[in-house]
Amino acid sequence: MTGATPLETLQPRLSLVSHIEIYNGYPASLVVALLLHFTVLAALVYSGVTQPSPNPEIVQPSIRAFTLEENPQLRNERLQQRRVAEQQQRDRQAELQRQAEEQRLREAEEAARRAEQERLAEQQRQAEQLRQRQEVAERERLAELQRQREAEQQARAREQEQQRQRELAAEQDRQRREAEAASAAAEVARTEQEMVMAYTGIIHDLVQQNWSRPPSARNGMTVVFRIQMVPTGDILDVQLVQSSGDYAFDRAAETAIYRVGRFQELQGMPINMFNENFRSLLLTFRPEDLLN
Repeated sequence: MTGATPLETLQPRLSLVSHIEIYNGYPASLVVALLLHFTVLAALVYSGVTQPSPNPEIVQPSIRAFTLEENPQLRNERLQQRRVAEQQQRDRQAELQRQAEEQRLREAEEAARRAEQERLAEQQRQAEQLRQRQEVAERERLAELQRQREAEQQARAREQEQQRQRELAAEQDRQRREAEAASAAAEVARTEQEMVMAYTGIIHDLVQQNWSRPPSARNGMTVVFRIQMVPTGDILDVQLVQSSGDYAFDRAAETAIYRVGRFQELQGMPINMFNENFRSLLLTFRPEDLLN
């Protein structure tokens, strides 16, 4: 090294030391003072070795400790850097907090989404269960309605069959009664007809007994009269219905009817038989003892 003073040698180191604020917990000024002392001591030792004095004298070194004033610009830069670092730290923390908040929000949204999916799935499951229960209830209702309809149809069929049997029995009973009534009526009619024929014969005989044959009467002559009577047998009126063609014959027959006057044999006759057969009687007069 040539021509370098101890102070010049020390200057770069001071620039380096000025950037140190704390070293192992000691203030920067103390560290700088110690470094300065060591530097001066090293310079003196180096100068004595390279330029020996012919008359060496022992000189007691005078070492003074001093504190270098820190450069304001450097201090401001360090403060700025520290503020920047702190701001960056705060920004990193804010970014971390923002990321954490975003993560929390994403997790919350994911949890809400999963909860909503679970809610919708549960709602859908409950709706499906409700639909299935409703379908089962509807099938059971329809089956019950079908059973009721079948039961009603069977009941109606039984009722119809019973009604048919009752109607058949009633019809058979009616037919039996009608047959019995017809048989009885036929018997009565036969008996009544016989009685009517018998009474009619009696009336014919009585008229013929009171008849006087006219000279003009011939065999085969027939005259028909309508005789009006009452239940006592009394004659009310006699009307010519069909003439024989011979006035004398017709007149003789009419006179014979009036001569009878009353048919007493009719008094004991049932009133219905009298009303139906003798209240208005058509009498055909045909004498059997006429000459040719």
